[in-house]
Order: sequence, then structure tokens, then C-alpha cells
Amino acid sequence: MTTADNAAGSGNTGPSAAGRLPVRIRFLYGLGEAGEGIKTAALETFLFFYYVQVVGLSGTLTGLALFVALLFDGISDPMVGAWSDRTRTRLGRRHPFLYAAPIPLALALLGLFQPPALSEAGLFLWLTAFAIAARFAMTLYFVPHMALGAELSRDFQERVAVGGWRTLFAYVGRILALFLAFSVFFAKRPGFENGQLDPAAYSGFAIALGVLVVLFVVGSALGTQKITLARMPPAGPSPAQPGVWRTLRLAWTIPSLRALWVALLIMYAYNGVQFALALHMNTYFWRLPPQQVQFMFYATTLGFIIGIPLARPLANRWDKKAVYMAGVAGSCIAGSLPTILRLAGVLPANGDPVLLPILLSSSFAVGFIGALPVVLSAAMLADVADEYDHRHEGRAEGLFFGVNAFCRKASLGLGGAVAGVIVDVIRFPARADPSAVPAEALTRLGCAYAPVMLAVLFVGLAFMIPYDLDRRRHGQIAAALARRDQAESGLA
Repeated sequence: MTTADNAAGSGNTGPSAAGRLPVRIRFLYGLGEAGEGIKTAALETFLFFYYVQVVGLSGTLTGLALFVALLFDGISDPMVGAWSDRTRTRLGRRHPFLYAAPIPLALALLGLFQPPALSEAGLFLWLTAFAIAARFAMTLYFVPHMALGAELSRDFQERVAVGGWRTLFAYVGRILALFLAFSVFFAKRPGFENGQLDPAAYSGFAIALGVLVVLFVVGSALGTQKITLARMPPAGPSPAQPGVWRTLRLAWTIPSLRALWVALLIMYAYNGVQFALALHMNTYFWRLPPQQVQFMFYATTLGFIIGIPLARPLANRWDKKAVYMAGVAGSCIAGSLPTILRLAGVLPANGDPVLLPILLSSSFAVGFIGALPVVLSAAMLADVADEYDHRHEGRAEGLFFGVNAFCRKASLGLGGAVAGVIVDVIRFPARADPSAVPAEALTRLGCAYAPVMLAVLFVGLAFMIPYDLDRRRHGQIAAALARRDQAESGLA
């Protein structure tokens, strides 16, 4: 067997020219994702609840505003990704975007959670405008940052480790935001048994999150600047590449990329419904006080953090596709089961001391199992970017991660819009005291919540079947790319 064959079979060819990534660089790269985690907690956990239950905007208009913002933002994601693919500056390809994002995002968060007194139409426009601003500001960071992670290593397994650090810090950001929310800003106070219903608490919350976003994003960008300059192509004109739409048409011909994009699109739609209704479920369906709601989110986050290190050894043993599909299935079933059991009359009543440990165990399992597909999806997308480069000779990871972000945001937006319609269709009361919600409204909420998750689960998994980029095949691609890079270096 030749050297090239050995490289192809192992799947470890690629980073040798630049060397293995030090742990310090993985840490600093991942650090920036804490800013994305903070934004995610703010916009996907609290924003829908805030405008429906605190501000009083209708669920349908709130969901529509978030859907419009996500569509606008999603359209910009591939454009920003392609723009960063073609950028050549003394700061590198991705870093000018990383530095431009955090301060506008912090200001947009403040605007979102401090709306003036407006009519319902005015609130709808305010929410739409500031949601667009916040999400576009984060696009400037998130898409180039994801593409940067794909560029740091071409190694099949090391990419999982890079994705693991990124995912870890995403949940560090989320848990910080949740801690500040429920332990500081939304803590119980006179007149507000549930502090998340206090309008005055949200402006300070938004300011704190904005400061943290700036610190995490700028710190990560500064920490990865040097290694990025060492690994980037020489400064100069951008290489000739197909336009955005032609690149996407070429990419769509690759079965693995097509399967991954469609599967992710459907999974994100499921997440959109889940995230938008999570606080409704915890506050009303399960009648949990703020401290216990906080514990529910902490349990999921703890599960993610503990599950992240398992992604690499499990993918090494069973390959990425199998672990991804098992992780999606297991996580969704774990999240749906308590609601289904309650609707079947199996679980104890709200307030029973046995109930909280059951819910916490379920939330932990959702995170623990769900960490696997979260980590692996980014590594798999980087792998298919290599296949595109091998077939069509062009790096397009920025565009691909931009399309992935578009799929995520459009589907989350659709899920949020569906959640808004659900709240209105089931006639769920706004600004309601948890003790005053009719039992039939709670039953309708639970029925709309759990069956959607499991139905979407099986559809999404079916679309993953054509994905065929396993370790051996990627190793062959990586070896071919390495030989091409060496030949080009020799010509230079």
C-alpha cells in the first residue's frame, strides 16, 4: 500500500502542513461561541415569552415578527459567508467580520428588551426591526466564525474536537445568560412571584448580556488572529470562483451535502417550536416556579457539557452519520416523553416532589444525547466542504455555513411562527397567572407540543439516509487535496 493509500484510509491527512491545533487555540476559538450562546438564550428562550406575556403583543404577531426577522437574516447568511470566502485583508478573511459584530449586537439586544409604549402595530414593527438588527449583527460574527473553524483543521477527527470546544462555549454562554436571568434579574420579588413577568427586569438583563457578548467575541477574535494569519492564503486579489448561485447549484449535486442540509432544515424547525414554547411549558404546563425553571435549563446545559466529550470517541467508533442520527432520535424522544406521559395520566400531579426529578432527568437526557448531533453537524458540514473543493476546486465553507445558518434561522423562525399560531389557535391566555389557566388550554398546549417533535424527528432522520461521506471516503478526499496543495505550493 502506498503512502497516499495509507493517508486515504486513515482519514487523518490534511492538517500536517500546519500542524495539530494546540488546545489553547481550540479554547480561544470556542470562546467566541459563548457570545452566540448568549444571543441564543436571549432571542430563543426569552424574546417570544417577553413580547407575548409581558408586553402583550399577540402570539401570531410576535411569531410573525420573529419569522420575518429570521428570513431576512437567513438570506444574509450565505451572502456574508460568500463575502468572507472572498475577503483578503491584513487581518485575514474572517476576522474583519468578527470585529465588526459585537457592539451593534449589544445595542440591538437593548432595543429588543426596552420597547417604548406603542400601539400593537408599532410594537410589531419595533420587534421586527430590532430582531433583524440583532440577528444580522450576529451573522457578521457567526458565519465567518464557523467557517474559520473548518479552516483550522482538515483532519476528520480533529474537526470534531474543534466543534466540541465551540459547542461547549455555546452552552457556557447560554448558562451564563440563564443564571443572570433567573438568579439575578428575574428572581422572586414583591409583586412578582414569577420574576420573568416583571417588565422592569428586562433592560438590565439586556445590558448585562450585551457586555458579555462584546467581551467573549472580541477576546476570541484577538486570540485566534495570529494563527489565522499564519494559515491563510497570501494577501492579494480574491481567487476566481463561481458566483454564489452557481456554487450552490454545484453543491446541490453532492448527495451528502444535499442530505445534510435538508435534514438540518427539518431538525431546526422542530427546535424552533421547542424553544419558543419551552418557557410556556415550564411556567404553565408544569407550573414550575422561576428557580425550578432555571434548574430545567441548567439540567439540559449540564447534559450538553457532559455529552460533548463523547462525540469524538463515538464518531471514531461508529462514524459520524450513525452517531448523529442516534443522537437526534434519542434527544427528541427524551424531550417528548414526559409530556406524553402527563397527557396519558401517568406522571404525578404538579407540585408532587417526585415530578421535578423526573423532569430534570428528562432535560439532562435531552442535553446529554443532543450534544452528539450538535457537535457532529458542524464537523460533517466541514467534511462536505472538502468534497466540494475536491470536485470543483474552490473553498466555499463560508457560503456553506452561511446556508446552514439560513436553514437554521428560517426553520427556527418558522417554528416560532408556528408556536405563535399554536398559542392563538388553542386560545391560550396572555398575561395569565399560572394558577388561572384552564386545564383544557394546558391539555391543548401539551398535545401541540409533543406530537410535533416526534413527527418531525422521523421525517428529518429519513432525509439523512443518502449521506455517505464516511471516514474512509473523506480520507481519500483529504489526501487528494493535500497532494493538490503541495503541487500548488511547489509551483509557487
